[in-house]
Amino acid sequence: MSVAHDEQLIEAMRASVIRKAIGPTILLGSGTYFDFEDPESSQITIEDIAYGLAFEGRCAGQCYSRILERRVFYSVAEHCVRMSRVVRPDLALEALLHEVGEAVCGDMTAPLKSLNPSFKAIEKRCEAAILDRFGVRITDPVELKRADVRMLATERRDLLLWRGERWSIADIEPYEFEIVPWSPDVAAEQFLCRYRELSEVTA
Repeated sequence: MSVAHDEQLIEAMRASVIRKAIGPTILLGSGTYFDFEDPESSQITIEDIAYGLAFEGRCAGQCYSRILERRVFYSVAEHCVRMSRVVRPDLALEALLHEVGEAVCGDMTAPLKSLNPSFKAIEKRCEAAILDRFGVRITDPVELKRADVRMLATERRDLLLWRGERWSIADIEPYEFEIVPWSPDVAAEQFLCRYRELSEVTA
């Protein structure tokens, strides 16, 4: 067989893993599809979000617990639950859902994302569509970002092998609580419990 034929065969196999409804889609745990070219039509559930974020690792999975003295898994879902507990009460639901785009797009690290503006635009559109589906609007992005940066400072202290090198968040104080990470299943359950709790408050 020719090299050209092999390349065509490989390309066909690659294409076969992308189901297209209107655009490129992925199959969610609930059995529905998420279309990246039409995220506004998605029927994504809160369980899809909770488990997607619970099995998505922060910091590209490169976490080392200062407290446990070993490598650990720390999920995006746990990050969101913890952040929802430290912001003002009126921002708690927004904080819990501030990473919903990552439930379908994954958690690309910020340094890498800064080199991929097209990915960032897709993620932002998915995030906006999912927030809209759940009736959530970001009302104070500055305060949410401030809390997010303090969470990063806390995570750097507790979950990264940081040796004092200068970061752009050098003057940001971490939160007082210490992070001992949850398992993915616990993180998903905590996310769902927190969502129900906050949904009842805002209902």
